[in-house]
Amino acid sequence: MIRILLIEDDDSRVELIKTWLPDDVRLVHAGSAGRAIGILKRDHRDTYAGIMLDHDLQGQIATDMDFFLSGTNVVKSIIENVSPDTPVLVHSMNPSDAPKMVTALTKSGFSVTRLPMRVMTEEGFSEWLEDVRESWEDRS
Repeated sequence: MIRILLIEDDDSRVELIKTWLPDDVRLVHAGSAGRAIGILKRDHRDTYAGIMLDHDLQGQIATDMDFFLSGTNVVKSIIENVSPDTPVLVHSMNPSDAPKMVTALTKSGFSVTRLPMRVMTEEGFSEWLEDVRESWEDRS
């Protein structure tokens, strides 16, 4: 069993991704940037085999602070709290900030795939998931 952290505020996207998951993958969902940062700070450095990340995360604001947080803040938390051996899939459709997240993660040694939701298919997701599995096996 591997765990994937999905940071996404759109429930329809979450449900779509759930339909693509094989039985041996457990999805942990954070619907806001603040929740994601809390999860990343709390959980062990090697808890997640992979992370999926959106940028604009104001759809499920849990606290007043969430209004001011975005995927950019989550990237900082990923860099501080997650092993760079953890593959990241940036699925944000934000044309200016998503590439900045990719650059920051890549400069910190993460393997990053950029696959905006509007073009993501089950096949594309499955290809990324295979990379996640290989990376997880190499770490185990």
